[in-house]
Amino acid sequence: MKYFIFIFIFIFIFITISIPFINGAVSGPDLKSGDDWTVPNWATITTNSGFFSEERTANVNINVGVFDIAWKQINPSKDVYTFTTSATVKDMTFGSFNSQNSTTKQFWMRIWNSGVNWAPTWIRSFCNVASIGEDYDGDAHLPIWNSCVWAEIKKMYSHIFLDLNMRADPRLKFIYVPGAFNWCEFDFTEIGNYSTSTGYSYTSFNTWFQQAMQDLVDIFGPYSYKLVYTGEDYPFDVDSWPSGKNLLARDAVSKGMGIRNGITEIFNFHLSEIPAYGVTIDTTSGYLKFNKSWLLQANPNRVIGTENECYNDCGFTVASSNIYYAVKMSNLKALQMGVNWLYLVASSSYLSTYTDFYNWIRYSLGKQSSTAFDAWVTLRNAQDTFWIYQDSLNWPGKPYIKNLETNLLQRDIKGGAYTKNGSVKKTNIYGGNNDLGISYEGRQTDLATGNNTMSFFVDDDFSFGTISNVQIKVTYLDLQSTQWLIRYKDSNNIVSNTSSVTVATTNTYYTATFNFTSIQFTNSISTGRNSDFEIINTGSKDIEILFVRVVKLSPTTTSSGINDKSKLDIPNESSILSISFILILILLSSLIII
Repeated sequence: MKYFIFIFIFIFIFITISIPFINGAVSGPDLKSGDDWTVPNWATITTNSGFFSEERTANVNINVGVFDIAWKQINPSKDVYTFTTSATVKDMTFGSFNSQNSTTKQFWMRIWNSGVNWAPTWIRSFCNVASIGEDYDGDAHLPIWNSCVWAEIKKMYSHIFLDLNMRADPRLKFIYVPGAFNWCEFDFTEIGNYSTSTGYSYTSFNTWFQQAMQDLVDIFGPYSYKLVYTGEDYPFDVDSWPSGKNLLARDAVSKGMGIRNGITEIFNFHLSEIPAYGVTIDTTSGYLKFNKSWLLQANPNRVIGTENECYNDCGFTVASSNIYYAVKMSNLKALQMGVNWLYLVASSSYLSTYTDFYNWIRYSLGKQSSTAFDAWVTLRNAQDTFWIYQDSLNWPGKPYIKNLETNLLQRDIKGGAYTKNGSVKKTNIYGGNNDLGISYEGRQTDLATGNNTMSFFVDDDFSFGTISNVQIKVTYLDLQSTQWLIRYKDSNNIVSNTSSVTVATTNTYYTATFNFTSIQFTNSISTGRNSDFEIINTGSKDIEILFVRVVKLSPTTTSSGINDKSKLDIPNESSILSISFILILILLSSLIII
């Protein structure tokens, strides 16, 4: 009898211990209030990336400051160059070239060329030119497309960067070009006004532009990747010019330059169709397409920049309740564009306020699919109001654009995986500025129409096959009482479900983290949808998902084989039930014998 009791106790303990061990393929959900910007320990900073600004602020990782020079400082007379003179531009004092060049630290450059008060005085009489008009700060500018003016600018660049070989200086990370118009941002306001008043044609401008950009690339030669064109796709204020004007930024990039945008704070506006960045609108669906093979994105030496400091600055005002939202979305937009260099200001970019978020941003800058530590999508439907009155492109739902995505896509698919707008409507974020339009943040399932699923697709270059040590983090709105789970394929090629997340009614955001010892990304969940994983609503009310992130907890170890026996093989839930059933039968048999 004692012998059988011993067997009974042994089997009971074995069952108790075995079931949770076998279920170890995935653990969680672990819940955290709000967003989760955790960076895995193995992640590293991309070499050609970082925060830059006017001044270095080391405690918030702004380590690249500006080297500002006015043309008149270094070229005071024709063919004469000097490096000991200071200058004042926009009430800013520029130290002499020599004093600024004495630093041992990395820097970025602007050479201020076009302003009447930036250029050397002799240029006006020598080239017989005068001001073409003022920018919005009241600074008058010269026509840099004048052949004489450009010839002298080109000569100056040649002397500094070719003769003195400053192009090869490893401290020089990049330089804004062509150094024209307000803040050296090559906007087309002055060009458009000049065209309207004088009849200056697109053909004349384009002839100059194409040659001028090539001139700069030729001067920098093998270092042309340090050139950053400061114009933008689909420029404003030249509406009467033909459509070729829309691709001038792309043309500059095609010649070998980098690119920079100055206003991603307005993250929905004028940033959907940006071919210079390799980002375009999919006119069949309203999602954004990201061209990884575009020469700008494929070359890790190139500079892809933007600036995010104008939240409560530069004439903008954001209410305190919306600051985090504005900071988050503008920087997510920057990452979606493939940015590797981000202009920030310590105070007005709120770097010390949102330290975890900016740490994640810093580690994410410049990552390509194969080097990224995570893949993410923010689910949304937002107006790009630029396209309300533009008819050169059309798509379903125009002017709304779906999602911001980096290496992780969500798609609406027939057969139960169509989503609808989330409940959170954002508008008037920048008080008095309506360019941002309306955003519906988050997506919901639509149980009323039989859609209980959200389908997700991991970029194959990020991960394909069986991968070990992965987290999936899902940020959701705790909106109404329901439940959801993740459906995935395990290393045994079996479709499995995670444990459920119970949603309550606090109307706050939570992030649920699921830890997978191994998971397959093989586009094989649900016949007809062929997703990599899915979020399934198992409750009676719709769920609302805001953000999904796939995180590699260790450097990628993948296999294209569907059933990779070198990985940790943990049976799925159905296998667990089978094993448990067998063990229970054994237990019952023992009791009968007893």
